[in-house]
Amino acid sequence: MGQDPFHKEHHLRMKMDEYQVDVPDFPRESTRWGRFINLLASPARNPLESLVSSSNGLIILTAAPLSAVGIGFIQLFFLL
Repeated sequence: MGQDPFHKEHHLRMKMDEYQVDVPDFPRESTRWGRFINLLASPARNPLESLVSSSNGLIILTAAPLSAVGIGFIQLFFLL
């Protein structure tokens, strides 16, 4: 965090220095109900993130439904 992202951008730095923003201090609710609401409102982790980020995982995600349909057809033909 010791680096200044606006070090090379002088025009952008001047524009950012023109504005003054006051952020109010909101009290945090420490009740059981407030913690429960915060738990429900927190973002969830994507369980398919590791599969989508790699090319092999993307192939698996596209081939899995096709293989399920294929297995269904095989069972259908053997049961009839």
